[in-house]
Amino acid sequence: MQLGEALIEEGVISRDQLETALEAQRQFKTSPRHLGQILVESGLVTPEQLTVALAHKLAIPFISIAEFKIDPHAITLVPPEIAQHYKVLPLASMGGTLVVAMINPFDQAAVDALRFNSKKNIDVVMASAEEIGDALSKHYSSHEEIEALEDLKLDPIVDPSASEEALHTVEAEAKKKPIVRLLNSIVLQAVNSKASDINIRPEKDRVNVYFRIDGKMQFIRSLLPALVSRVKITGQMDISERRLPQDGHARLQRQGKQVDLRISVVPTVNGESVVIRILDKDAVLKPLGELGFSDEELDQIRRLISRPNGIFLVTGPTGSGKSTTLYAVLNEVKRHNPHILTVEDPVEYDMAGVEQVQIALAKGYTFAEALRHFLRHDPDVIMVGEIRDEETAHIANKAALTGHLVFSTLHTNDAASTVTRLLDMGIEHYLLSTTLLGVMAQRLVRVNCPDCTTEEQVEPHILKTLNIAPDEKFFHGTGCLKCHYTGYHGRAAVIELLRVSPEISRLIIEGRPAKEITQLATSQGMRTLQQCALDLARQGMTSLEEVYALCTE
Repeated sequence: MQLGEALIEEGVISRDQLETALEAQRQFKTSPRHLGQILVESGLVTPEQLTVALAHKLAIPFISIAEFKIDPHAITLVPPEIAQHYKVLPLASMGGTLVVAMINPFDQAAVDALRFNSKKNIDVVMASAEEIGDALSKHYSSHEEIEALEDLKLDPIVDPSASEEALHTVEAEAKKKPIVRLLNSIVLQAVNSKASDINIRPEKDRVNVYFRIDGKMQFIRSLLPALVSRVKITGQMDISERRLPQDGHARLQRQGKQVDLRISVVPTVNGESVVIRILDKDAVLKPLGELGFSDEELDQIRRLISRPNGIFLVTGPTGSGKSTTLYAVLNEVKRHNPHILTVEDPVEYDMAGVEQVQIALAKGYTFAEALRHFLRHDPDVIMVGEIRDEETAHIANKAALTGHLVFSTLHTNDAASTVTRLLDMGIEHYLLSTTLLGVMAQRLVRVNCPDCTTEEQVEPHILKTLNIAPDEKFFHGTGCLKCHYTGYHGRAAVIELLRVSPEISRLIIEGRPAKEITQLATSQGMRTLQQCALDLARQGMTSLEEVYALCTE
């Protein structure tokens, strides 16, 4: 079957359109052009339609990679340089055969290279160039990107008790090109996957790597122990110290973009465990209006942070997006050019127009100590990374009483319990009722992948727990290549915004329990975390499973 006939049979073009394209092809006598190229350039077919028709013509299976679960073992059989150069994607390994997706099945050089490297027979299927390109960027990293990781190595600190020969051996292993490229490739794969953390966990005979994507851990691969030493060299840590925790930093420069890495190494009985926090400014430093709040909630937040003095708190567990919200709040208020001072542990993102200070616990420079100095430094706005203790709480409250606008975070489960927590820290009821402007409890829920969303079959006990009618429809992702087969892609904020009205201020003075404050706030229009998450589920943005997980945590 000719290509044109295959396209007609597929219903992509008409007979007249084919004749027009063939006539155009005949015009290029001196430099012949492929019919498919002419059809694509004329807009009659898309590259994917052309690939499908070509597969039909050649009787080669055409697959959608998004619907195909790729075998991780097959990926390991083809080196990154081969996959990237020939634009081929290994899909599955079955006995002595390796199934690969290709754009051009006639590329004999690619087939030979695959057969030589995998030591297997090659079975070819076809897929669109776009899908193969997307999959390659997720499963492999190009050499140009790998070389972009800055090597911030300093001379290691030598432990006199350690064998000099052993140290040289460890360092030599960590500096070998395969190990260097391995770490760089892992970091770049994590950045491309929009992971927030890389976990390198020791086992008895191997090291496993996990990415935290959209708040959930995903296993990536098993690696060599020498990788940990490479991480320590990159993070300017002492490779000879294996008994004490260490912290380090590194930086990734990629396509004019800067990504900071914060590294933590903790010794365990099986070896050293590594966590690399990926600090991507483009992902975190967002305007307040882009965080997904409703128009009403956004208006209420802006009213609260435009006040000349008082305390505004963002609460929630680790990883709930508190820092992102606080930085967005600072970006909002700095438009009016106030004098802003922040004290953080550590300073994660540099902000222009803001004076940022990092605490140093080893030297006795705490949040409370920094705040004392701040009050003599003429600030208009103060941001405290976290209120951890009674002393910090009292000084922050004093700053609000003396005419400063204070932003900070607390680890509490909901907005109303923040009031109880601050009172437990020793702040007087009448003072807190005067200084507290509002509290925003926050969580992050995973967003359904738009490429594989379908109706969700909800368990009856979930409907009963959430008090939802059985006939209501909800949606979830089934899993595809675009979402790493998780069914989710990205996260959205779920908030509970408590504004301290005169009535709520009166409850604070009277020392009423958090439950009563919540009841009054909801009667005044506050949406609880559960109500906010349920609204997202009803819009199809997240699954009811995510709402249930939030409500039962």
